[in-house]
Parts: sequence; C-alpha cells; structure tokens
Amino acid sequence: MDIVYNLLVVLHLLGMALLVSGIVTRWLGPAEQSGKIMLWGASAQVVTGLALAGLASAGVAGGGVIHMKIGVKLLIAVVVLVLAHILWRRPDTGRGIFHALAGATLVNVVIASMWV
Repeated sequence: MDIVYNLLVVLHLLGMALLVSGIVTRWLGPAEQSGKIMLWGASAQVVTGLALAGLASAGVAGGGVIHMKIGVKLLIAVVVLVLAHILWRRPDTGRGIFHALAGATLVNVVIASMWV
C-alpha cells in the first residue's frame, strides 16, 4: 500500500505544479490558456488530497494525521477549485478572482509545509 500512497503523493505534487504553472501562465500571458490548466491542477489537488488523507486516516499508509490541518487544507483547496472553475468559464473576469486564487494557493502550500 505504500506504493499506492507514494504514487498519490507524486500525482498530488504534479497537480500543484499544474496549478502553479497555470497561475504563472495567466500572470504572464493570455487568460484563455491558463484556465483549463488551473482547473485540472486544482481538481487533481482535491482528489489526490482526499485519497491521501483517507489512506493516512485509515492507518494503511503515511504518517500521523492532523485532522484540523486536513480540514483547513480541504476548505482552501475547494475554494481554489471553485475560483479556478470561475476563471476557466469566464477568462475575462477581473484580476481580483485571480489574485484570490493565487493567494489561496500560496496559503495552502504554506500550511502544507509549515503546519507540523
């Protein structure tokens, strides 16, 4: 089961890479291309994050679980997913939604790495 857990970690990190690359693409280039990239990255983050939390909570793989951390990260990840969906459906929306998405993504990364 450790192999499955490690593969989910890899997919989770690839989802984060997609999300961050979509943010950078939107920051520097046309809005039309970045929406789908951010949506796929945010979706991968939510799905693999739930699977990782489930495996760790079941005690099958992974280390100890901090349920409060998982709850906060899930809430922020769902907000990021909704904002990514809005930016995908309406690429001409204001910069406020994009900045909120980028900020929430940054907060989620900081929580993942700093909350022990």
